[in-house]
Amino acid sequence: MSSRNKRSPLRSGRRSAKNKLTPRKVALYVLFLGLCAGVAQLLSGNLVLGGVPSSIVLQVLGDDVARAALLSGDKVALHDRMDDIGIEIKMKDYYRPRYLNNEAALDQYIHQILYERTGYVGADYVVGGGGKLVLKSQAQ
Repeated sequence: MSSRNKRSPLRSGRRSAKNKLTPRKVALYVLFLGLCAGVAQLLSGNLVLGGVPSSIVLQVLGDDVARAALLSGDKVALHDRMDDIGIEIKMKDYYRPRYLNNEAALDQYIHQILYERTGYVGADYVVGGGGKLVLKSQAQ
C-alpha cells in the first residue's frame, strides 16, 4: 500500500493527542481572552483604577515630570504637574454626568479621589474626621 492511500488520524475524524483540547488549554485561552479584554478596556479609558479613569492614569504615567513626582512622593510637584496637564478638568468631565447640577459635590469628590491617591490636600480643603476632605469654609 502506498503512503498516499494511508489515512492520517486527522483525516479520519480523530483528533491527535497534539490537537486535543485539554482543561489547561481551555484555561490558557480564557486567560488570554481576559487579558485582551482588560488591555482593551485600559486603553479605551473605560476602566477605572481607584476612582481614576485609566486614560488619566496612563496620561500621568506617560508624563515624565508627573511620573517622577509620583514615584518620589512629591505631593506638591505632582499636584502642580497634574494641574498643568489638566487632570482635574478631565476627571470632572468624566464624572460630571453623575453629578449633573452639583458642581460643588463634583469638585469635592474629585479632590477626595486625588487626596486618597496622592495625599495632596487642595487649597480650599482640610482633612476632616475619617480622612474625608471638608471645605475650609464649612470646617468651623
